[in-house]
Parts: sequence; structure tokens; C-alpha cells
Amino acid sequence: MSALLGFYGLSLIDALNPSALAVAVILALRGGPYRSRVAVYAAAIFATYLTLGLLIYFGLDGVLRLADGLWVERVGNALAAIGGLAMLIIALFPPKRFRSGVRLPSLPQNLPMPAVFGTGVAITLAEFTTALPYLGAIGILRGYTAEPLLAVLLLIGYNVVFVLPPLLLVTGFARFEPRVRPKLQQWLDKRKSKEADGTWLWILGIVGFLLARQGVIYYAGLFGWLPTGG
Repeated sequence: MSALLGFYGLSLIDALNPSALAVAVILALRGGPYRSRVAVYAAAIFATYLTLGLLIYFGLDGVLRLADGLWVERVGNALAAIGGLAMLIIALFPPKRFRSGVRLPSLPQNLPMPAVFGTGVAITLAEFTTALPYLGAIGILRGYTAEPLLAVLLLIGYNVVFVLPPLLLVTGFARFEPRVRPKLQQWLDKRKSKEADGTWLWILGIVGFLLARQGVIYYAGLFGWLPTGG
């Protein structure tokens, strides 16, 4: 259970992807069939990320095969501990403003569906060099199970979590478009995020605590700091 907590905790960290949210905002603000475009974009991210994850898990040669090593499992748990602690600190002592620091992609007007899918694939491949949470999660998964079907199902679940934020964003946008559109346009123009509200800080704090707990327990067991039954 603790391994799965760390696995899906890393998926939550991975899901905090500013570029995916930025593209979803851009597609929504362009009007037209924006819901289907965001769905296609999310499907491209899902398919690309899942394919890469399966290739890594089942032993892709070269650099990606590094996920076979025990050190990746340890890196994954270290990321869970450090990332969880950072999330907890932010939740307890939130800064005045969060700066996204992300370059918003430039998308042409009237982007057709194949181009939307291709954009999702291209951006996902370009950002995969920074996919340490995903590599860490796959390292945890390799230590958790050697059953192929279970591994595939868990990776599918990971990637469902990974693509949820842009889908939730566009769902909320469609429901409250008259009120939300001006605010999103302002966010897009200024490339700044608004202050987090109390609800998100609570969620951030709870997730951070659970992640930090997973990483601390892992390393406490690794170094023999946990009490053993007599």
C-alpha cells in the first residue's frame, strides 16, 4: 500500500504541469470546438506518456533502461519525500504569488485536430527529459510488481491522473465561461498565476504530508531506523 501511495503521489506531482494547463487555456480561449480540442490534446499526452512508460517498464534499451535499477526506486522515494515536504511548507507558509515561469506555446489559429494531437505528442516528448517523477514512479512500480497486466493497469491509472488537470480546467471553463473567460485571458496575458485559495492549500498540504511520509518511511526502513518486532 505504501508503494502505491508513493507511486500515485508522484503522479499528482507530475500532473502539476504548467505547459499542459497553458495549452488548455490557449485552446479554450480560441473558441470553436475547444472541448474536443483539449480532449484530443490530453489524449495525445496520455498516449505518448503511457507508451514511453510501457517501453521503460518492459525494458527499452539505452538510457531509458536505467529505470531497471534500484537507484531509480530510491530516487523516486527521495522525490516523494522532498516534493512532499516542499508542498507541505508551501501549504503552511504560502507565498504571496506563485509564478509559473513557463513559456506559453504559440499555436496557430483554427488548429485542426491532427495538428492538436501532434502538438501534444511533440510537447510531451520535448518535456520528457524532465520526467523524473515518472521515472521514479516506474522504479517504484518495478519494485512493487512483476505482473505485466497489473503494471499496465497501474501505469494507465498514473497517466489518467497526469492528464486530469487540463480536462478539469476545460470542464470548469465550459460551465462558467462568461465569468471565467476574462480571468483566464488576463492570466494568459500576464503569464502569472493567482493566489491559491484555502481549499487548494488544504489539498496541497494533505498530499504533501502523505508523500513526505511515504519517502521518510522508505528511507527509515532502508537505514534500519524503524523498530522491528521481537
